[in-house]
Amino acid sequence: MDSSDEEEERTFVRVLSEKYNPENFPYGQGVVVLPSPPGSPVKDRLFLPSVLVLNDCGISKAGDRSDIEAFCAHVLELDLAYNQLKDWEEISTIVSSIPHLDFLNLSMNPLSGVQLQPSVADVFSRVRRLVLINTQVSWDTVHTLTQHTPE
Repeated sequence: MDSSDEEEERTFVRVLSEKYNPENFPYGQGVVVLPSPPGSPVKDRLFLPSVLVLNDCGISKAGDRSDIEAFCAHVLELDLAYNQLKDWEEISTIVSSIPHLDFLNLSMNPLSGVQLQPSVADVFSRVRRLVLINTQVSWDTVHTLTQHTPE
């Protein structure tokens, strides 16, 4: 990967930080930023809505797990449709870092030909509604997901 590819790589954490940057809300609407203790891995903690829509943002990677955990502890619904997620490991990093995630939309992400390992599928057990429209996932992947998502 050359440096121009690295510059174009968009992580979930980066897009989240850009979209919900407090400077984008000059009147205090949308997010609340609280200072974190010195030495904290997250400079300022964003308290985001419980429903996040980050579709068509070019996301291809998860980013730092601790940042996802700090930002998204209370998130219930996540729309990641029309992104560039093509690795179940990256998706599982996001899902496993959001403890109360109930709804996940992965529609239109290029997931064809990508095998989902059962050990990775375990993180989807809390997700009750999963949308995979036009991801072209294999039936084996769908079967693995249904075995690991009791609801």
